[in-house]
Amino acid sequence: MKLGNIYKTEFDERPFRIIGFDDYEVFYDCLWANNKWTFSGKFLVKTVFYRMSSDIFKNKSELIENLPLTEKELQYFRPDLPMRFGRTKKVNWNAFDSSGIEKLESEFGSRTFNASKIILVPYGSKGGLKKGEVIESKSELTELEIIHKAKEIQESVNGQKSDGIGFYRLGYEEGLPRYSIGEYFDRAGIMKN
Repeated sequence: MKLGNIYKTEFDERPFRIIGFDDYEVFYDCLWANNKWTFSGKFLVKTVFYRMSSDIFKNKSELIENLPLTEKELQYFRPDLPMRFGRTKKVNWNAFDSSGIEKLESEFGSRTFNASKIILVPYGSKGGLKKGEVIESKSELTELEIIHKAKEIQESVNGQKSDGIGFYRLGYEEGLPRYSIGEYFDRAGIMKN
């Protein structure tokens, strides 16, 4: 699999173009009947990337051609950023304090994130996504900084204890990478362990 690869799939007549992937998940764009891609060229809107498990995608699609991502697409799609990060069962939103954060320091303290500004989107008590908040740093964010800020954001909108913590790429908004604040397992059901 390669960025920009265009596939014919068993489940949709429209071509799918790879805009991000890892061992577990594929993000793709879709070419519509008007010959326009869903995400490419629409860089100032709020997006949630189309996604599916890598295994399903590999087993049910056939490579047609490659259309390399443009510089602008690379700038907005940011395939260099992780699709998920900060996953742990050691702590739960609404159930850890500063001593809990200290437990995470050895695991996440030195991990840098290749961006100085992102949007974090919390989830409400009924599971729906709430309004995202921009977080930023003077240099690259660290995963521990993101966890600190996410704790404040998530706990301000949802008082329920989570089942672990994690962050999952949604897409982009206002040109910034957008991540949902989540639990250890993702809501899409792609991460099984």
